[in-house]
Amino acid sequence: MDKALGGYPAPQNDWLAGTLTTDAINMINTAKRSEFLQEWKANVDLIFSKENMNKMEAGFGKNYTEALEDMLYRMETGRNRPSGKNKQTNQFMNWVNDSVGTIMFFNTRSALLQLLSTVNFVNWGDNNPVMAAKAFANQDQFWKDFAMLFNSDFLKQRRSGLKNDVNADDIANAAATATNKTRAALSSLLKVGFLPTQMADSFAIAMGGASFIRNRINTYTEQGMSKAAAKERAFLDFQEIAEETQQSSRPDRVSQQQASPLGRIVLAFANTPMQYMRLTKKAVLDLKNGRGDPKTNITKILYYTFVQNIIFSGLQAALFAAAFEDEDEETIENKQLRTANSMVDSVLRGTGVYGAIASTLKNILLEINKQSNKDRPDYTQASLKMLSISPPIDSKLRKALSIGRAFSYKKVREKMFKGGLDDPALYAFGQGVSAVFNIPLDRAIRKLDNVKVALSNDTRYWQKVALLLGWSQWDLGLIETSSSKKKGFGGTSKWKTKGSWNKEKGSWNK
Repeated sequence: MDKALGGYPAPQNDWLAGTLTTDAINMINTAKRSEFLQEWKANVDLIFSKENMNKMEAGFGKNYTEALEDMLYRMETGRNRPSGKNKQTNQFMNWVNDSVGTIMFFNTRSALLQLLSTVNFVNWGDNNPVMAAKAFANQDQFWKDFAMLFNSDFLKQRRSGLKNDVNADDIANAAATATNKTRAALSSLLKVGFLPTQMADSFAIAMGGASFIRNRINTYTEQGMSKAAAKERAFLDFQEIAEETQQSSRPDRVSQQQASPLGRIVLAFANTPMQYMRLTKKAVLDLKNGRGDPKTNITKILYYTFVQNIIFSGLQAALFAAAFEDEDEETIENKQLRTANSMVDSVLRGTGVYGAIASTLKNILLEINKQSNKDRPDYTQASLKMLSISPPIDSKLRKALSIGRAFSYKKVREKMFKGGLDDPALYAFGQGVSAVFNIPLDRAIRKLDNVKVALSNDTRYWQKVALLLGWSQWDLGLIETSSSKKKGFGGTSKWKTKGSWNKEKGSWNK
């Protein structure tokens, strides 16, 4: 054990259930943390004294000082989640939080969308599009810089601790420090499921940062810095931009709402929208008050509120399918409306808890309007939209409802217990395990089924690629719907394909 740590820590009551990792982490976060942060704590006490805090409260309001004190507490303790002795509350929070892991379990689509953040390092200064292209053109140097960043301690730590998400970081901490072996094993399983997103996050940062850091090193060198000093300063700039524009669980990068128990339930999956809305708000204020470059501020506002949002939401809704499939205008229009609604939801949730409430109310009203136009309206669907205020809880309850519906419909029951990955009974069982125990069995079944469908001769090449990248069969129009029946696509096949069913051949006439 490093001498700086003062030797190996004394064993605790649960020492036999732990590991070397849990011992080291517990010691750093308890006995030694205050020692390592002595200078920082002294500066905090000096700068944020009671007199200065009173002046800040008079100038900016009580909410400002409360959020500041909350952030300083999280930085001092190294915990984003408030600790407490209420066992039932902690168990419920763990149960809800782990459902984030089941949703993200080997979520390759999320990983692919993560790559959109590569352009976050482009600016209107030394890494403008032309300079970034020039840096990329020097392939030998570019990939050396990429490798240096990807293998840096900063990105290694970000990958190992899941530092790109508040809820994910909790799962990683539980996997590393939980003395309850069952809890530790489950958290370790869920942590492994974040691997595609982890790697995509690091790839996007290193890919975008490679041109940035090379151009920034050149800038500082031209200003008279030594090569070593320029490289060190450029890396700090790179790190700050990465933490500012990417998802982050750093205590000083997390809002008071995100760290609160309510925020963990309501604002799950809202880390990126909240980061972008904070950047947008700052750009708006800078533009209003004449700070910085107006062109840069306007670009940030347009990019973070519209450009990246529409690309992200469009891909999420599989709007790209219209480019490959001869879809009717009504289908395309529905996808466009779904994309527009997703964009609005992203902006609203990015503003915090009150925005999430507004988003939920909006979706309830839209569902009421949708049901009112039907011959047999079902307004319970509108009431179910209330659950969407909390994505983790919404996911659990919808899985439970899906199980109920699977056993309610005669046509679905007839397909049960026939064997195969597309057996509704098998998937319903997987959903139940996922909803209750947070073991992502349903996602494993669905992914294996997607691979099976992707290997089928009935799917087109672009659909095969999309299935393997994580888009669902429903997104790609491979699941038979009531509308497809009306258009004469037939009801025998699982896949929605244009043509007629040949009973003798057992295949589609195309």
